[in-house]
Parts: sequence; C-alpha cells; structure tokens
Amino acid sequence: MSVERMEISEIADLLKRERYYRDTAQWDLCRGTFHPDESKTYINVAWYEGDVEEFLRKSSMMHKGKVNIIHSSFDPVDIRVSGDRAISEAFCLVTSSVTIGGVDYELASHMRLASRLEKIADDGPWRILSIESTYVRDRIVSVFPRSTSTSPLVMSSEMLEYPKAYRHLALVMLSRGLRPRTDLPHEDDQEGIRRIFDSNRAFLEENGDRARNGNEKE
Repeated sequence: MSVERMEISEIADLLKRERYYRDTAQWDLCRGTFHPDESKTYINVAWYEGDVEEFLRKSSMMHKGKVNIIHSSFDPVDIRVSGDRAISEAFCLVTSSVTIGGVDYELASHMRLASRLEKIADDGPWRILSIESTYVRDRIVSVFPRSTSTSPLVMSSEMLEYPKAYRHLALVMLSRGLRPRTDLPHEDDQEGIRRIFDSNRAFLEENGDRARNGNEKE
C-alpha cells in the first residue's frame, strides 16, 4: 500500500471513530480525535457554531450517556492529502427518536459533511480541525403509524421560515429547546455549499503552494 493510501485509510478511520464516539457519548475519546489546540478547531452544524470544547460540552448535556442520535451511512467518499493537511467530503444519514404530543417519531436527516484535518507532526497522527454540515433533505415519520390518531405536528409559520432541506430537523430541535439558524447551507443554496467546499479545497491547495515555494528556495 502506498504512503498516500495509508494516510487516507488512517483519516477515514479517524473520521468514522469520531462519529461513533459522539453517538455513544464517549466524550474523552471523541475529543482525542480533534486537534489538541482547541483554538484551531471549528464546528458548524445546525445547532452549534464554535470550537470543539464547547461543542462536546453541549453535546454531553443533550446525550446524557444514552444512544439516540446515530450518524449512519457515513463513509468519506473523497479524502485528499497535501503534506500535513487533508480534507474530507462525505454523505451522512443522521437518525434520532423524539416524542411529541405523546407520539413517537423518528427523524432522518441527509447531509454532507466537510472536514479539515492536520497531521500533528511528521510522524504523528492525523487530527480533525473542522466539521461543517450542509443539508440535503429530511423527513419525520411516526414510529408506529395509527390510522385512528391525528398527528400533533403542525407546520406553523415559524417552521415555514426554515428551508425545506432541514425543516423537520428544525422542528425536532425546537421541540428540544434548541433554535437552529434559518440560513444554514442547503441544496437550494448552492452558493453557500460551494463556499464551504471551495474554502476547504483552498486550504489544501495553500499547503501545496507553500511546499512548492519552499522547494524552490532550496
């Protein structure tokens, strides 16, 4: 196996473990997948924007050690490496359960995740710098359909302010006391999506330019 393929395999394993550790509330292990310098980390998802420390603190308050949110079908489809920098792009299906008005539902959100990574030292491990999500579509369905009952869910004017791509996700978050933003990047906002992925690719290309310039000076 080539060195680059080994690096890509290590990065894919790291990204998958981060999702698993978060879903299973293993916060110390989850923190270990990110860069040790929290000031270099950045998380931007529906309910949070900021560094990894606060992200994990707030995540732990929501999870309470119980598995509910599951990041399934997560498999990085495009991992690119340049020196001590790397980026990843992946599709992800996030499912969770929620009870509203005495009725049990399951939420399923399809999204794309963009990540930046950095190698800690020449022979050191890879660590995650950032995770940003963009939203494709979602749905919410009754866990046990009942023809005689009426769903308590109402598509209020407040809900209609959210883009269709994550409207049901927003509904569930609001029921949990969270208030997601209405301007998150989604499939009907291609400019917002391109901004994230182009920025990550520029982050990678910048490292390649830096390496080339260094070689020219030698």
